[in-house]
Amino acid sequence: MVRLPEGHFGCRITSWTLRYAAVFVIGIALLVGLALSSAGLFERSYAGEAVPRVLQTSTSGRVFVVNTGSNSVSVIDDGSGAVIASIPVGERPIRVVASSDGQKVYVSNFHDASISVIDAVNLAVTATISVPPSPQESDITIDGTRLFVVHHPQQVVSVIGLATNTLLTVIPIGDTMAFGKTATDILFTPDGRYAFVPNYSQNVVDVIDTTTYAVTALPTGAQPRRVAITPNGERVFVSDFTGDSVTAVDALSLSVIDTIPTGTGARGIAINPQGTEVYVTNVRDRTVTVLATDTLTVLGQIRVGDKPWNVIFNADGSLAIVCNSGSDTVSLIDTTTLTVVNTIVVGNGPFFLVFNEDQTKLYVSNAGENHEIGTLTIIDTATYSVIGSVTLERQPFDLVFVNPF
Repeated sequence: MVRLPEGHFGCRITSWTLRYAAVFVIGIALLVGLALSSAGLFERSYAGEAVPRVLQTSTSGRVFVVNTGSNSVSVIDDGSGAVIASIPVGERPIRVVASSDGQKVYVSNFHDASISVIDAVNLAVTATISVPPSPQESDITIDGTRLFVVHHPQQVVSVIGLATNTLLTVIPIGDTMAFGKTATDILFTPDGRYAFVPNYSQNVVDVIDTTTYAVTALPTGAQPRRVAITPNGERVFVSDFTGDSVTAVDALSLSVIDTIPTGTGARGIAINPQGTEVYVTNVRDRTVTVLATDTLTVLGQIRVGDKPWNVIFNADGSLAIVCNSGSDTVSLIDTTTLTVVNTIVVGNGPFFLVFNEDQTKLYVSNAGENHEIGTLTIIDTATYSVIGSVTLERQPFDLVFVNPF
């Protein structure tokens, strides 16, 4: 010991003292980190690093993924790529849609005959709405006041008032007990006047007047599956799955214009942002058919991967993006040259895909082999390369991106 000014004492500091102090500090830091992690304050991002929850719950937006086999919805933070919540919902959740303001997410629970309403900010179910059996695809009216839900074997569309979360009415659209799949999609015209519902068992597209709930049935090819509407709302296109065709409808006069042959197993369908071209995925022959929306002529037939289920466009329409469920890939089609310019390997069984708000990332849900644990692939759109893969739960299926902040 050495004497210091009054009231102070000192000791000799050696290298061993410093080493012991460093070990002590590091040990305390590790214990604190472990405690925080176990307390749920840290999560793993897609890159594998521990990310503080405060960073994950940023204002960058969130991806909601329905896990059909786990009766849950996974929520992924767009900023970090980390799973920030797993929200229990009803049995066999199958489809999801979000309100236009991003505040609410609505999940169709197929085996529960219910709709789960999720608060997209607080990540909790705020209401469960009873509906007829087997709810599937849904869409929200243009004015944001009602949710229309199609039900497969029951041949009905239910209408929910979103202000009160109550069932307003049930609209019959065909035989009350049709066999197998029936209504398989729903989409509103831009003016909100009509809802178009491909009716798989009736070989028609049902057009519902959203004011009177009157139904007009228009003939299509065999087993219509999906629907797309031009941005100006003048034409509607329906993919006919076993008809191997697309039915074009005049949405103003509610009349069929023509039925155009495509490849085998026409399913996924999308119209470019300019409203000039229709892209249709042909599940059974690994192709995409491109049609002109005005002349209804076939512009090209593009070879992609196995079982191309769905197609979307980027914001400027320069790329059409197709998920190939049978080959675990995503194909990028240059819409100018009508050629595949990139094939991206993703997870097992890709089905749905969605961009984030500014289209800097593309998210792909991969249902997994035999509907077991699946993943979410994250693609950087600057280079269209995979930057991460997030493990989710059983059979991740439909997904939606929202920014509720």
